[in-house]
Amino acid sequence: MKQCIYIPVRVWLVAALAIGLLPGCNGKGSMLDTDIETGSVDRMVLSASVLQQATKTALGTPSGGKYEVLWKTGDRISVNGSLSDNAVTAAENGTKTVDFTVSASLSAPYKVLCPGTSSANVISLPATQSYVANNIDGAAAASYGNAVKAGGKYTVSLSHFCGILRFALKGSAKISRIELNSLGSEKLFGNFTLATGSKGFTGAWSGGTAGTLTYNCNNVTLTGSDTYFYVAIPAQAYASGIEALVYQSDGAFMRLKFWGDGNTLSGNDLIEFESKTYAAGRTENLFSIGALTAENGGDPTASRPGVTVATYNIKQQDNRTGGDYSDYISMERADVKACLGSTIAAMGADIIGFNEFDSDYLSGGKYDLKALAEAGGMSSNYEWHLNYPNDTDRDGNWLSGYSYSASLDYANGFAFNKSTLTLNEDGYVWISNTENDYWSSAKNAYENSAGHHTVVWAKFTHKVSGKQFYFFVTHFDTYIGESAANQQKNTYNMQSLETFARAKVNGALPIIVVGDLNFGSLETDSPHDPVPNYTTLTSYWTDVWKKLNTEDKLTSFYQTYDGTLNGSSHKYYYSWTSFTKNKPWRRIDYILTRNGNSQGLTPSSYKTIRQTYTAEDDNPRCPSDHLPVIAHITFD
Repeated sequence: MKQCIYIPVRVWLVAALAIGLLPGCNGKGSMLDTDIETGSVDRMVLSASVLQQATKTALGTPSGGKYEVLWKTGDRISVNGSLSDNAVTAAENGTKTVDFTVSASLSAPYKVLCPGTSSANVISLPATQSYVANNIDGAAAASYGNAVKAGGKYTVSLSHFCGILRFALKGSAKISRIELNSLGSEKLFGNFTLATGSKGFTGAWSGGTAGTLTYNCNNVTLTGSDTYFYVAIPAQAYASGIEALVYQSDGAFMRLKFWGDGNTLSGNDLIEFESKTYAAGRTENLFSIGALTAENGGDPTASRPGVTVATYNIKQQDNRTGGDYSDYISMERADVKACLGSTIAAMGADIIGFNEFDSDYLSGGKYDLKALAEAGGMSSNYEWHLNYPNDTDRDGNWLSGYSYSASLDYANGFAFNKSTLTLNEDGYVWISNTENDYWSSAKNAYENSAGHHTVVWAKFTHKVSGKQFYFFVTHFDTYIGESAANQQKNTYNMQSLETFARAKVNGALPIIVVGDLNFGSLETDSPHDPVPNYTTLTSYWTDVWKKLNTEDKLTSFYQTYDGTLNGSSHKYYYSWTSFTKNKPWRRIDYILTRNGNSQGLTPSSYKTIRQTYTAEDDNPRCPSDHLPVIAHITFD
């Protein structure tokens, strides 16, 4: 028997000054308790109210403190997982009630979802919403209800699955995106399963995906007047509130905090928050006005600010022929260059220190690092500082005239994300392999019989927190497997670095050191005695890997595969796993930290990047015989 079910849907959102549940909108109104049908029907018709954006529902003008939700062209509903035959037409756009027809064999209870879906009881909220001027993104405007027969026709009263945060910003910044996190780990997006009973949806639900909800703003430009943002989030209790990071186009962000003491959001709520003037680096609690950053004694931010730091000895593979180097694969190969670029891009670091490159890797060179990294997916918002002349050949012999020739063999340099960091000053010095000293010019270094290694240094300000720190990138002489004389060179390199660090910074600010130090934490021979240089090094600096491992914060993978000299290039025909497994003497690339007088650094994570290409021998090879090392370090 064919029947026509007519479902008028009336939905409202209640503004902050008129919070409350409206009859028929909470899933428990009297309409839902009348005349539940026990048979089945083959066709039904429904009538409804909606939300926002091009093919979705939209907020209407507030009336009496309430925002009506209106249908938008293209909207469809579903009943028990069967999509409506028709969608909202242009003529019906902006109306409160629309008739929908569903041609399917349907049995009570009749569970209605909007937007329509093939699932009978799953609502999917996107991980990304989009800014719409003075409105919400209809993709997140989900609602649900149970159709019942009343007065000879079928009706439904839809309940909103989400409530809405409405906040205002003004100023002059271009806003690229807003990232929202629930501080109590409540789910903000994903697939939510609605609980059902004999009468349909009960109002309870489960599921969702943990993570950050992104609100895409497409560089909307703020003005002296309020710009309003409407973000839909599931109606639930938020035990510790919400944090929103509002990013401007250069990547700097302002932090907003909602409901620091917690709040329960109803599906009928549109909560309005006070207007704020946008200021990158500022934290605002939207229930009170004033700067509330930890630095000036206010409420601390939800998470400590920090930087992601990386180091990578990219190893110059060209110009090495004969002997041990006969099996090197030329950097001229497109797949090798592409792998090098994608490896750098995959680091995702705020600042990267580089070792071992020459002028071919500078801008415009045949192995242009910046161009390769951007082709591999790295943002163009990085600033590259590689051209620090080294004035030596590969064996450490000084070039004629001691001029700044930009030879760059065994050079050090860095790249950093301008969105995250401001470079205050930078430079480089030579460290010695014959004594505990350093020099600021090539000629002085030569006259004092120094080695050919440098320390490139930079002073940075973290844009959001205002924290300052020094960053050093360096490279030492080889230690493992070398003569006692060469091991002594490495020792002098280390002592020279320490002398420079104390003279340059003198404890005033924290320091992060990265680079290929050319020695591991243990000797290769049994019983794996500590390398004396490592013992001395860790009396000066904190080794990020060791600290995280000691605190049981290092994953088992990086406890087992602790090498960074990967063996997938040069004369080695090992896979990177067998070459690094349980071989601490092959962990020669380091990230080190030292606290400042009034500010500390805390390592929170460690990883390596192991991207490969296929060599002629069908073995996987990394583009360097070193693995990049990445760590996240927070400011205390």
